[in-house]
Amino acid sequence: MSDLDLILQSLEALAEREGDPAPVIYARLFADHPDLEPLFLMDTDGGVRGSMLQQSFDCLIDMAEGGTLAPVILGAERVNHGTYGVPDNLFDAFFTTIRDCVRDAMGADWTAETDVAWSRLLARTEALADA
Repeated sequence: MSDLDLILQSLEALAEREGDPAPVIYARLFADHPDLEPLFLMDTDGGVRGSMLQQSFDCLIDMAEGGTLAPVILGAERVNHGTYGVPDNLFDAFFTTIRDCVRDAMGADWTAETDVAWSRLLARTEALADA
């Protein structure tokens, strides 16, 4: 199975098992990186978080497909998030958090093959910081 198939399959499992994954993902992000939570103080209805998560899913899928849109979006968003004081390592931490939540949702269905596919995908998103 290709990396793309594994990534799509795992994201589908997250949606099936969590419904709206935003609460789980942001709870984990804020538990792991409490300094990020104050950045969402004005997001009282979760709209910014939801939009950011959807854009992240779109970018992860585009990257897995070998698309060219995600690198442009992620490059611009790194700069944008930098203006809020978010360093590259914390920008990348969001994608790691997504992966960790997908892994937790999949439980025993998470395979070594899926883990490798996600590791390669995250390495590609992190490499964009150096581009």
